Amino acid sequence: MRPQPNRPMVGLVLSGGGARGASHVGVLKVLEELRIPVDIITGTSMGAVGGGLYAYGYSPEELQQILAQTDWDELFRDSPPREHLSFRRKADDYNYLIKLEAGFNHGQFSIPPGLIQGQKLNLMLKALMPQAPEHFDDLPIRFRAVATDIETGNPVALGDGSLVSALRASMSIPGVFAPVAIDGRLLIDGGMANNVPVNLARELGADVLIVVDLSGELLNREQLTSPLGILNQTIGFQLQRNSDQQLGELRAGDVLIQPDLTGYSSTDFWLSQQMVEIGVAAARLHTQQLGALSISETDYAQYQEYRGRKLHASPRIDKVVIKNNSKLADSVILSHLSIQPGQILDVAKLERDLEQIFGLNIFESVDYDIVQSAQETTLVVETRKKQWGPNYLRFGMNVESDFEGWSAFNLATSYTSTPLNHLGGEWRSEIRVGQDQLVSTEFYQPVEKRLRYFVITKASYSSTHIGQFEDGKQVADYDTSTSIIEAAVGRQFGNWGVLQLGVATGSGKVNPRIGDPSIPSTHYDTGYWYTNVSVDLLDNLNFPKNGYLANAIWIESEEFLGSDVEADYFRLGGLWAGTWKTNTLMVWAGAAGIKESDAPLTDTYRLGGLFNLSGYRKSELAGRYVGILRNIYIHELGNSSSVVKMPIYIGGSLEAGNVWNEKQAIQADSLIIAGTLLLALDTPLGPLYLARGYAEGGRSASYLFLGRSFTFF
Repeated sequence: MRPQPNRPMVGLVLSGGGARGASHVGVLKVLEELRIPVDIITGTSMGAVGGGLYAYGYSPEELQQILAQTDWDELFRDSPPREHLSFRRKADDYNYLIKLEAGFNHGQFSIPPGLIQGQKLNLMLKALMPQAPEHFDDLPIRFRAVATDIETGNPVALGDGSLVSALRASMSIPGVFAPVAIDGRLLIDGGMANNVPVNLARELGADVLIVVDLSGELLNREQLTSPLGILNQTIGFQLQRNSDQQLGELRAGDVLIQPDLTGYSSTDFWLSQQMVEIGVAAARLHTQQLGALSISETDYAQYQEYRGRKLHASPRIDKVVIKNNSKLADSVILSHLSIQPGQILDVAKLERDLEQIFGLNIFESVDYDIVQSAQETTLVVETRKKQWGPNYLRFGMNVESDFEGWSAFNLATSYTSTPLNHLGGEWRSEIRVGQDQLVSTEFYQPVEKRLRYFVITKASYSSTHIGQFEDGKQVADYDTSTSIIEAAVGRQFGNWGVLQLGVATGSGKVNPRIGDPSIPSTHYDTGYWYTNVSVDLLDNLNFPKNGYLANAIWIESEEFLGSDVEADYFRLGGLWAGTWKTNTLMVWAGAAGIKESDAPLTDTYRLGGLFNLSGYRKSELAGRYVGILRNIYIHELGNSSSVVKMPIYIGGSLEAGNVWNEKQAIQADSLIIAGTLLLALDTPLGPLYLARGYAEGGRSASYLFLGRSFTFF
């Protein structure tokens, strides 16, 4: 039972402010130093998050530690770490670099309601408050979070239901975080309606208020130099108006604390420790006023004993219930959970399981609740299908130029429907236009609830240009095209590897485009079976920092499958990355060969271009056997820590490799040494490289490259 104090009821009001809300923690530290009890907390946005955690029972020191240990870049990134994606979703990275996914249904486009759906933030808050009471009056400190009803613009005081949902709603910045639906209302950031909820604390019975206001000053004309700055200014008008109105209601005896956060933005989460100290300094300026609210050591010890009673013990789960509004079977979701009835809940393990379910890329969110009754404790796992699904568009592009007249451009899009059935069947069509053209359609069907075994059928048409070079100059250019129909069966191993066995048949054509006009067009038929083994444990495909990937494929062309020639093909490749501080080293190697001299021109392997013996022109070197080793070093410039960041790198590569037409010619002394000096940028459209390549023999070339670079050949 909550103790009834024989003193004035103290209300703490914490305003919104994004990352600047870290200074609230500094104020809390001073309040505890001065032995000032808090009976009521009202908060908006980050003030609601900090106030809610303090009301739950966390100490200021624990809150400061949470701020220091949180990976903010990862927290505000919706997709799970790449290690938690399904293997098929990892494969999407190879072609579709633009992360934005758009829905296309009934002839209309739709996009997610926010850049961030809040999956990771939601799970983090759940882990911090695993047994939050349904009524916020039952917290050690009475608490209210303020949100805004997006339909009416009115403030909404949240005091019941899911505490985590209330905090999420209160900090849902429009356009950044998706709105949160609670009790039939769609809620966004409370700062839009009441950024400093003074009146709410008074309504709850507070006699005296301690108000922490983080409202920043509006920018002057000279500072309004960007679209983002102008947008922030327009939002700031609304915040300033409602803040001034609330601050105008303060009475004699109330304490207003306004930390000086000049130079700190609402996205500077990685500077949270500095802002905690600014909060400490600001609160100490009011030591004399605050001292009037101090109580004795004995009384404060009793208060702290009650306030610090966090509900952290993990419960024993008696039953697991799935709430699922998608076509995917409940049994599929249940099979991805390691928790069994009768076991003590391991929150960290549950979070990993939920991230892997989320990594299927079918759901807008994957959440859980613990429902306790007198008879049993139930774990409820709830999945919500994407509002903008079930048909999705993804885009990709790449641009290349050598600044000497050669350039190439490719634009790709995919249209995916999933899940088509209870086992997550998926139909995907792709179109690529530009230098490398592609039209394909594929049906992918898992065949059991763990989604490990699958079948694939695919039809595709592709075309590209292949150049012939003599002494570094292009003397001919060929249009090549291939049509293929294939079918395969496969087995996924966790989300890190796949084994696939398939057959394919089709035809191709080679047309001279530039060069000797007397050379005739060549038509050929192909048919083959193949086996493919892939492992992918790389953390990032654009600029990997840790992990590795590897691929091995064996292909046998067979006349009985329609091939004009019988030939054996193999390809091997691997990439390893390791990082220390801001330095990354990648070791990237590959080898391939064709054991048949009559194989068509399209089946030769080629080197030349960025990281493929840099200094040579793209695809300048051709042969039936190829091998290359690259060592790439990059250094991240500056401190790019931010919720929104675009890292810049400088570095270089050292490469050794060649092509050969005969196995006997493969010798160490025939290797060509090459390398690059590079500047790189990780953009929303994919990695951008500006590089100068050098190779022995005085060869050199410049490269502008936007798009995928980590392909083996």
